[in-house]
Amino acid sequence: MNNETFTRLVSCWLDGSLTETESSELQAELERSADRRDEFVDLCGMDADLRVISDIAIESVSNDDAREESDGYLSRKAPDDPVTGKENLTRVSRGWMGLAAAIAAALLLVVGYGIGRDRSGRLAEETDTAVSLEYVSNEVVETGCAVVSRVVDAKFPDGFSFREGDTLRPGRLRLLSGGLQLDFFSGATMLIEDSGEVDLVSAWEAECLRGKITMHVPPPAIGFRLLAPGLKVIDLGTEFGVKVDSGESSVHVFDGEVEAHLPDSPMRIVRVGESLEAVANQAPVSGRASPDDFPSVQQFEQRREAFYQNQSNQWWASMRSVRTDDRIVGCYLFKHWEDEKWDRLVNNFAIPKQRSRAGSAVGARWVEGRWPTKDALEFKSPGDRVRIDLGDASFDGLTMAAWIRVDGLDRKYNALLLSDGYEDGEPHWQIDQSGRLMFSISYLLEPSAGGPQFKPYRQNQIYRSETVFKAAGRQWHHVAVTYSATTGEAVQYFDGKEVSRSGSEHHRDGRKVTFGRCEIGNWGLPLEGVPFPVRNLNGRVDEFLIFREPLSGQEIEDLYRLGTPD
Repeated sequence: MNNETFTRLVSCWLDGSLTETESSELQAELERSADRRDEFVDLCGMDADLRVISDIAIESVSNDDAREESDGYLSRKAPDDPVTGKENLTRVSRGWMGLAAAIAAALLLVVGYGIGRDRSGRLAEETDTAVSLEYVSNEVVETGCAVVSRVVDAKFPDGFSFREGDTLRPGRLRLLSGGLQLDFFSGATMLIEDSGEVDLVSAWEAECLRGKITMHVPPPAIGFRLLAPGLKVIDLGTEFGVKVDSGESSVHVFDGEVEAHLPDSPMRIVRVGESLEAVANQAPVSGRASPDDFPSVQQFEQRREAFYQNQSNQWWASMRSVRTDDRIVGCYLFKHWEDEKWDRLVNNFAIPKQRSRAGSAVGARWVEGRWPTKDALEFKSPGDRVRIDLGDASFDGLTMAAWIRVDGLDRKYNALLLSDGYEDGEPHWQIDQSGRLMFSISYLLEPSAGGPQFKPYRQNQIYRSETVFKAAGRQWHHVAVTYSATTGEAVQYFDGKEVSRSGSEHHRDGRKVTFGRCEIGNWGLPLEGVPFPVRNLNGRVDEFLIFREPLSGQEIEDLYRLGTPD
């Protein structure tokens, strides 16, 4: 088969247009030639890279004549703060090989990209490209290569931690104990259990330096490369394990087959049920695969379920001290029973029980909370809310604390808790579109006796934090606000740490705080014929506490730690 035919068949395979006959031809060519298999892996890697910059390069080339030089889309300037949000990356157009010359020219200007069978030099170039490409528009650029999809009691050096949903950039990952599942952007999945050390190189490559890992590589990720001391494994669509102990490496194939490349040795195909061990200064040793020695998906899920069930039990027991606190007004823990007759009920778990302060979910649906065995309510549409009525009692202050997951800041103001009418002494707590916590309280200003006369008007005391929600994601955070009606001071907290403390020039002594009818995650009942601002939260809530007085900073930190049981 000549080069032109081979390139055309790979191109058709990548865009999904390969016929059955062509598929057989391509498979036969790959089985016949190790060089063709290397070239196939290179083309798959190039295709993945081209996806990332195709929109930029194609637009830059096609519009070059019509654009002034200063309007270019590519910049060599490295961003001051690496961006972590995700861009909507589109695949290269179906006939990408026809555009390859133009796109490759743009690539060469940036990093001198070249296709070669030795990938080690190119990996550093890929990393440099991800950092140095800067799209001059307001679109967010993705610099990660994998997502943390599962975490089970994982411990890392220096007290560092990862949460499910975190995006990982290329770099060294050390696991001291527990379990971790990573989903690479290419589609490959990696399981690491107990102690291990891995270098994340790109969406298509990683290196195991120590420990045991299991890889699952579905068809879209064929060509994923896993390196180990003295060994390079190129996956051909399979499930396999790699073990590194005292600098010696072995690969075990549980399904499908892999290419194993060893120094000064011909490439070997390792098939299902087989293993290959790379021993320093010795010939490679073939053997039988040992699947029981590696982490499996089934065992991982069983361990994960047991861990989180224990965490739920621990959290529920620890929350009794909160439920019995005589300062608690509303204790909404979002604990839901499947056999409950009305799933719209949001129980107030304060002790002694006060049925009149139970909440009612409207639209919002029950979903997974901070961990898999914890319930939450999800707010998505403008109608989603939880209605509560805390009565007309008045207090000298308040504390509100909640565990929330923000999926997006869609509105100018995104509700946490808002009173229906915003009458005298009623609070509003929101997140503004820039990601700042915003607490306010409304009072009607009356003319004082003997002073200047004026028509009464509302004077809002507004308090804002610094920006704390810098990017939407699947991460849970603890937020809290305390307010003293005596001093007019409001303090706001994020994950147990104080992020703002301020007073208000509009504060007046002798004014109380009251709640009345309120909503979690939205604002009020629209009045017939009256336009009403849309302020629904886009995200999840799985705990909301309301106290009748301001708690101390230490008490807020304690609440945060109660919500993250070890």
